[in-house]
Amino acid sequence: MPQVTIYLPDELADRLRRDAKKAGTSLSAYIARLASPRPVRGRWPPDFDKLYGSWQGEFPDVDELPADEREPLE
Repeated sequence: MPQVTIYLPDELADRLRRDAKKAGTSLSAYIARLASPRPVRGRWPPDFDKLYGSWQGEFPDVDELPADEREPLE
């Protein structure tokens, strides 16, 4: 498997390390997943229907989320 060297600001590298640890994966695998092709828009991922009814709790209002965690509407 090829290796790639990238240079990131310290703050971004630290955030990626934390996110990878939270996801229970290596930093390399986490970044590879982020760089992988996205699912085709308009199609549900396999087994999506198995999520039905699995959420427990309340969804936060968008205004309650930190600005960097909000996705713009398209």
